[in-house]
Amino acid sequence: MGGAFQALGAWKAPPIARRKRGLAGSLSGERIDTVSPMKRLAILGAVLATALTATPAHAATALELPAPTGTQGVGTTSLHLVDTTRKDPLAPTVRDRELMVRLWYPAQRRGPRAGYVSPTQSALLVGFLNDQLGTTLPDDLLTFPTHSRQDARPLSRHPLLLFSPGLGVNAALYTGIFEELASRGYVVAAVDHTFDAPFVEFPGGRIEPQNPEALKDFDRLLAVRTADMRFVLTQLSTGPFSRNIDLSRVGVFGHSMGSITAVRTMNADRRFHAGTALDGNPLGSASLDRPFLLLGNQNHRRVDDRDWADFYDRLRGPRLHLVVQGALHYDFTDVTIFKSVVDVGKLFEVGPIDGERSLTIERRYVTAWFDKALRGKDNPLLCGESPRFREVDFQP
Repeated sequence: MGGAFQALGAWKAPPIARRKRGLAGSLSGERIDTVSPMKRLAILGAVLATALTATPAHAATALELPAPTGTQGVGTTSLHLVDTTRKDPLAPTVRDRELMVRLWYPAQRRGPRAGYVSPTQSALLVGFLNDQLGTTLPDDLLTFPTHSRQDARPLSRHPLLLFSPGLGVNAALYTGIFEELASRGYVVAAVDHTFDAPFVEFPGGRIEPQNPEALKDFDRLLAVRTADMRFVLTQLSTGPFSRNIDLSRVGVFGHSMGSITAVRTMNADRRFHAGTALDGNPLGSASLDRPFLLLGNQNHRRVDDRDWADFYDRLRGPRLHLVVQGALHYDFTDVTIFKSVVDVGKLFEVGPIDGERSLTIERRYVTAWFDKALRGKDNPLLCGESPRFREVDFQP
């Protein structure tokens, strides 16, 4: 542990997601309110639960993600962006809105493999868990190597996909889908929404924890998230990475509350040409005229989810509504992979579907959708139910 973590020794995780009908983005696609500190850290640190029944001293060796299947190498890097035109309504003090954005992109296969999260983030999460449970899990549990090369040199120009995570979730929890998309020729920009995420680490080791007060006004929170996405696109359009981005092909996607954010962002900004929602309610009253994919768990069928059915009926552009049998809310995150190590059902709503199978389905259908919407590439997976993926149910 470095000095940055030691200086944070007194930090306590704020409360966050408790199941309750009222606000959007619950564990099951219901609306959510707030939850205990344990639940909040579980949302970002899902993988920590896998160590509870493993050998503590070496549990990290069991944690890994399936390799991406595309032909391109994958790089990753982080950007610190400051919006000097916008004061942060979620911050506890008056300041400009600051964001950390992590990129995954086609890159040279050179350089060290990036860790899942940084040593500071891992130590903070593990330290809190050890404090709460009386365990002695290693500080570096979540620093296991991914399949991305840290700060690798990007290659050529590619379509851009912006991603918004669920409420109280850090973007790292979706690394499995990001690496796949990058390996297939996309630049992915995932936003950690400051004071909404459990914590955000800024350059120099500064940590900004979640602000519980920020979660009380859902409409304000969603407006800030939407503004974040639009700001990030503007910054990427003009910054050093712009030479590697094809701005004529830009998509947006998200999970849970990030799905709602994706809908709002597309509705507010025509620079976004296509979108995808991975679970999440309520999707709202927008009537989008650009391609949009709904990919949800088995509870989002038309007969079960009137919100999704009504939203789908209002879409005026190319559209698909798919559900995955056997999947539940957190099977659209990396938790679906980690659940194979130990039963995480007490912390997360995950279904009986095999984790690698779930991630494979998400990877194949999200990639096929954006390939069609942004590149004009046809894929038979989008034409009807496939014998290769019998778990995927096309909704009428």
